[in-house]
Formats: sequence, C-alpha cells, structure tokens
Amino acid sequence: MRYWLFLVSLTITFSTLSQVFTDDNYYSFPINPGQQSFLAGTMGELRSSHFHAGIDVKTGGRTGLPVRATADGYIWRVKISPYGYGKALYMRHPNGTTSVYAHLNKLNDELDNYITSVQYSKESYSVEMFPQKSDFMYKKGEVIGFSGNSGSSSGPHLHFEIRDINQRALDPLRFDFPEIIDDMTPVIKKIAFNTLSEEARVNDMFGRFEFDIIKVQGKYTTRTPIVLKGSIGIEIYAYDLMNGVWNKNGIPEMVCRINGDTIYHHKKNSLSFAKQRNILAHYNYQAYKNGRPKFDKLYLDDGNTQDFYLKTNKGYIFNDTIHKIEIFLSDSYRNISSFNTNVNHRKVVNRPELWFDKIQFHRDFLHFKSDQNQPIELFFGSKKEILSPYYASKKSSYYVWDMRKGLPDSINYFGETIIPNIKVLIPSGKEYNYAFENIDVKFKKSTLFDSLYLQYERTFDSLNNRELYKFNHVDFALKSSVKIKIKPLFSYIDSISSVYSVYKNKLNNVGSKWINDDEVVFNTRNLLTYTIASDSIPPTIQVLSANSKKLQFQIADNLSGIKKFRAELDGKFVLMEYDAKRKLITSKAFPENIPFRGEFLLQVNDKVGNKVEFKKTL
Repeated sequence: MRYWLFLVSLTITFSTLSQVFTDDNYYSFPINPGQQSFLAGTMGELRSSHFHAGIDVKTGGRTGLPVRATADGYIWRVKISPYGYGKALYMRHPNGTTSVYAHLNKLNDELDNYITSVQYSKESYSVEMFPQKSDFMYKKGEVIGFSGNSGSSSGPHLHFEIRDINQRALDPLRFDFPEIIDDMTPVIKKIAFNTLSEEARVNDMFGRFEFDIIKVQGKYTTRTPIVLKGSIGIEIYAYDLMNGVWNKNGIPEMVCRINGDTIYHHKKNSLSFAKQRNILAHYNYQAYKNGRPKFDKLYLDDGNTQDFYLKTNKGYIFNDTIHKIEIFLSDSYRNISSFNTNVNHRKVVNRPELWFDKIQFHRDFLHFKSDQNQPIELFFGSKKEILSPYYASKKSSYYVWDMRKGLPDSINYFGETIIPNIKVLIPSGKEYNYAFENIDVKFKKSTLFDSLYLQYERTFDSLNNRELYKFNHVDFALKSSVKIKIKPLFSYIDSISSVYSVYKNKLNNVGSKWINDDEVVFNTRNLLTYTIASDSIPPTIQVLSANSKKLQFQIADNLSGIKKFRAELDGKFVLMEYDAKRKLITSKAFPENIPFRGEFLLQVNDKVGNKVEFKKTL
C-alpha cells in the first residue's frame, strides 16, 4: 500500500510538471490532422551530438504529403540547405511561439516561387531569408509545404518543432495531439555503475560495469546481487515505445531515488539550442564510442551546463549498509516504468572480469591488469611509486592510480617498460596552449568539459607513406573546437594538400589552411589521428539526364570532397537543387516549365581546387 501511494504521488508530480502551455486545441497536427500518425523520433531523444529538438512524423516512406500550419501565423524564416534541416519553414504565431517544419520536399507554390526567385537572384541553392510579417500569412490547417527527405534526413519524414518566445524547443507531445496514441510504458534494458573515486568499487572492482535488467510483476530489477562502495555514478539504458511502431524513442523524464530521497531528476520540457553540445556529457560518450548504447547518466558530470536538471548529484556515496535504488521513467503521455533493487544486502557472488589489456584510462585514473600478483613500479622523473593490487583473483590482479597525484613518465610492468605517453594535464575552463616539436594545440576556455590528460605522438605510416599526428582520444568528448597547427617534416604542394582525420582507415577532410607556406592550421572538435594528403584528382560527373526538360547529375570526389558547383545556360545561372547525401543535383527552371535551350555548362570543384566540366548543346 505504501509503495502504491508513493507511485500515485510520483504520477501526480509528473503530471503537474507536464501541463499544456496554451489553451486546448490551439495547435493542430501538421500532417493528416484527424488521422492516427506514428513517430520515428521524440523530443529530447539522445542523438550522437545533440538532443532531438522535436518530433519526427512518419510519412509511410513517401514524400509529398501536405504539411499544414499548426496554428494561425506567418512565415518569418525560410532556410534552404543541402545539409541539416534541408528545406525548412519557420512560422510565428500570435501566442509568441514558433513552429518549425523541416526536411520538406517542396514549399507551397507561393513560397516556392518566392524562394526560387531569391535563389536565382543570389545564384545559390543555399539561402536563408526573413520575409516581412505581411508577406506570407496562413491560417491554421492551410498547406505551407510538402513532406520530404531533404537535408541530413535519413528517410522520408517531417521534423516538427514548437519553440517558445525565447526559441527554446518545447515538447510537441505535451500539447496532447490526438493523432498520436501511446499507452506503452518505457523499456529499461540495462543499468550501469561507474566508479568516480579511487576507493569506489562495484562488486569489489574498479571501473564501469553494466548489469542486465529483468521485469518481474510489472517492475524492473537486476538479475544478480550488487555491492557498491564509495562514490558511484548510476547510468541507465532505456527507451520508449509507442503504439503501432517499434522505433526506440527517447524518454523525457527520469527520477532516481536512493533510500527514499530523490538524488536525480531531469525533465526535458524545453531545450536550449545553445546548450545542445552538453549531450556529450549527459550520456556516457566514452562507452558509446566503444560500442555500447547511449546510457543516460543519473548524475551531473563535469562541465555539463544543461539546464533541464531539477535535482542532480556528483555521484552517490555508498557505504556498507543496504541501499534501495529506485528509478522512475515517464514518457510524454505519463506512462511510467519503475526499476528498484537493493544493493549491499548480499555478499559479492560474481566479480566481473575486465576485458582490457595491461592498461586502461578511466576518468582521472590509470587502471592496470596483470596475471601476476606483484607490485607495479611507476616512475616520475627520479621518483618512483610502488603500486600494489587492490584486488587479486586466481586469474588476474588489478591496480589503480590517481593521475591527479602525478603523471608517470614510464611504468615497469613486470620487466616490460610501458610509456603511457601522457604529455600534460590540461585543465578545463582555462585557455591553454600546448606546443611540442612540430605541433601546436590551442584550447579555449570553452573547449573542455573536463580535464584532459593529453596523449600525443608523431609516427610514420610506411604502408601509405604518411606522417601521422596521433591524439589517443577517440572516445574523449570536446565541448567546443580546438585549434591545431602542424609544421610537417615532409614537403607538400600547398594548393592540393590538406589535413585529413584518419579513422577506421578512412580519410576525412577537416578544412585546413596553409600559412607561411610550411605550416597548416585547422579547427576540430575531435582529437583523433591526423595526416596530410594530396589530392590531384578532379571530381566526377555522372550524367543521369541532360535534355531541355531536365538536367540531373551525380557529382562526387574521391578525397577532399565537393566544395562548390555551378551550372550555366548561355552564361546565365541555372539553379541546381542539391541532395548531398545522394550526391545528386537536379535542375529547377524559373519560371517553371521553361525549356533549357542553349549551351549548357556544369563545373564542379573539390575543396583543393581541382575541377571538372560538362558541356552540352541543348
């Protein structure tokens, strides 16, 4: 009875914090109003580099469905781009909110004629315009465009947002659209415990450990006993389901209680676009980059300034007594799932085996593993530290070192010398310049979420004859960009040479610039391995259609990537709509249906200036 009363109280809390922001029926659904619709994504969902800012409405794999104004208002912004939101409309409403309609295939005729004329006058496919209030006014339900798959969309759908007067994204599902039916509770798959201090342990072990979750009598719990000690961060992997589809959607609200006290509560009622990058500190980025799903951290990690947290912690301190952990998840329709388990109520029965070789970096710590139960020697210049194992089994011994006590130059690992290659500790929140041999790295105050134990080395790839500038931080998230300057040892032809990241044997142009003829600079938000490569091969043009009615081509480049293209007819600009993900450009005449007749020229340039041309008399 007591638990039932608590759950009723929690439901009331969720409901109270989920009130509709306007009068009932102010907004109507933007596609097929009055008919059941299905979603492929929800507000606040964890994407790789941002929280999803709206809902993704499925269109049955089709494009061209009428998109209607969700309320009375006017178009105040139109943005057309081959990337991001693609073709997007922004509509302002009398109550101060803004609705957004993205990845459109086409605008309505009135808007399409307007934007096409702008594209021709600016001689550019990518444009952004801010019409006058009186130019494009629409009533609720009027067609303003047609659904599509433009920009960075991975499939046909409508991305739909509602923003408040400060341009913060609101959860559209809070407005109770009857077209979306959801009576399914969130699904909880795994829980993880992360040691945040040197003495912290999970089942006697140091590190991050995941545990499977089972459902018993409608509630989720763990399969095996868990013993926690010290400062521990709790993480959860869960997703929401909705009627009629199997998409794994985001969960807007999470609460964690220990021994009845709320230690964590987040609610994504609204999102700030300026704080989107904080997602990399909200979910466990390191685990994700190493092949794990995105776990929500139920604690506030360093550098995370996101503002939808109602209660949080820097890690919960567990002692030897029994602790009851409860986690409650609520979707936008107040469907609630609950998890509960007791920890420290039984002895450790299953100590996890850690699958790493010799040395592992874990937050501020070096973690060692060995098949010998002997001390390890750490050297700091002329000083030496003897490190004994904190735990030893029949198979392995484990050791932990807090790098805040010092950065070892070398490690005597049972006769083998290991060089951890840690150059320097770079603090967060400060400007910092690291210069070493032929590289210079400049960190801004805003670059880091947390302190960085910088690992760097220059090597040579003899197989591909390349210099490699290696930062061993593939799984370390940066909050903003860092500026890197390289003075290569080899000679390069500046005009065709650029910096590329090397990841999984693929090269990706990072947009560099040569200075002083022998130095190259670039900005990046990833500390990966970099090289300098030359591109002397021009882009390619594949003709799909070239006649008086339609001009369509696929354009591609083998290395540096497409920088720009231009089509002309008798020397005059011809608009080509660009679908970057399909490498497709398609003509658009203005006025419409005017045949293309004359000398046609298409020129495509890559990012280092190589170009190719296609000519034809039409």
